[in-house]
Amino acid sequence: MTRISDRLNIHIDRLGARLRMFRTAYLRWQDAHMPESVELIIIALLLGIFTGMAAAALKGLISLLNNSILAGVHIGKPNIRFLIWPLAGILLTSIYQRYVIGHSVARGTKIISDTLKSGDYRMSPFFIFNPIVGCSVTIGTGASGGSEGPTALSGAAIGSAIGRWFGVSRDWMRILVGIGGGAGIAAIFKSPFGGVLFALEVLQLELTTLPVIALILACLLSSSTAYFLSDFTFDIFFDRAFTTDAHTFGWIVVLGFFCGLYSIYYTYTKKKATGFFGRIRNPWIAAVTTGVILSVAVFMFPTLFGEGMNIITDLINGRNVSFTDSGILARHTAPLWTFVALGTIILMKGVLVAAANGGGGVSGDFVPTFFAGAVAGYLFASLCNMLIGTELPVWFFALAGMGSVMAGTIHAPLMAVFILCESTDTFCFIVPYLIAVGISYATVKILTPRSWESDTSHDDLLSLMSDKWTPALRTSDKKPQDQK
Repeated sequence: MTRISDRLNIHIDRLGARLRMFRTAYLRWQDAHMPESVELIIIALLLGIFTGMAAAALKGLISLLNNSILAGVHIGKPNIRFLIWPLAGILLTSIYQRYVIGHSVARGTKIISDTLKSGDYRMSPFFIFNPIVGCSVTIGTGASGGSEGPTALSGAAIGSAIGRWFGVSRDWMRILVGIGGGAGIAAIFKSPFGGVLFALEVLQLELTTLPVIALILACLLSSSTAYFLSDFTFDIFFDRAFTTDAHTFGWIVVLGFFCGLYSIYYTYTKKKATGFFGRIRNPWIAAVTTGVILSVAVFMFPTLFGEGMNIITDLINGRNVSFTDSGILARHTAPLWTFVALGTIILMKGVLVAAANGGGGVSGDFVPTFFAGAVAGYLFASLCNMLIGTELPVWFFALAGMGSVMAGTIHAPLMAVFILCESTDTFCFIVPYLIAVGISYATVKILTPRSWESDTSHDDLLSLMSDKWTPALRTSDKKPQDQK
């Protein structure tokens, strides 16, 4: 075995030496013959394609695990498997991060933001794969989180790796890390302009014409690649028609205010839960605590299992969704119990998202706001119809609630509007979306003016006043940046 291992190491060293020689020769040819504009297009092309492939791989792994666990679930009674798998997933992900890779890949947006602020933009190539593995186990086994943060982190690492290969300047290394993060968001939501606005609003990249062109190109390619690899389907499929009227617009204003208030509550409970889990010193106690919380929540209300894209799709298409089947409220079909389930779900969601990351899991924060917003909008319209006698289209209020809660919690209203329009293919509703999202965001900023997005410490209003700049693409001495 030792001889085989030694021979393998020798072959790996030889391959590495040959790759370094090839890269050095390529960089010399590149500096002499390739215009910077062509080089930029190639970089954006590679970054977009590889990030789209990473997003498709993550979605495929999550779907595979979800389908395996949900196969054979009994409708109409509680299922013990929901008490087992979320806890098992958190424990497995904790072991993976602690003993296999030796570092945390949770809270991908925060890692990207910290990298952009650190001045060292050379991310480890293992960040390309580690978030994908960790998130697929966490979300695939039922934790209540999202897949966008790990994909953004993987995209940022891809951007850093491509930048090192092409020997770009330090300033452009920073830009490519941010572009990779935006491409990851674009791929996971299949929303190219949502990814662009993530980089501009959330990561607050300071860009002018040339970097913005690279960002747009990478996001278009990443979302197109993910769309192609998913058989040309969206995760949230919408197939209804709707004609708005003044009566509905009035209630959309009220919905925006309601979602703004809920966003404040969601952010508060998520922050407090994150602080609580962070104070648990023993990592295994933290893993068991968060795993048990997630398992019990999913056991009580199975609609909390995983990302919940299927629930969102049913809500916005007006299909019947039972929030009491297969949980502790199974066989309780009275409307009162449905409202109890809906209220409990939106009250718990922020804590569950914190638990998915706080004890060793790997997940994102954006998709859960979509789920919470859809349920909040559905609950709001249903209560209005029952108590006041209105005839509001509950599915449409679920749609508008998605963007409203995302804007209020992430502090990125433009990103929320475009992700909502692109991921559901509902640009025809952009006017009511703008009303609901704008009022929700304004409510949050008026009532909690000092609030910000915790992972990046950003306030969207401040990001609009950033200075813009464009650095040189290559280093002045023409030397690669990854030799250390």
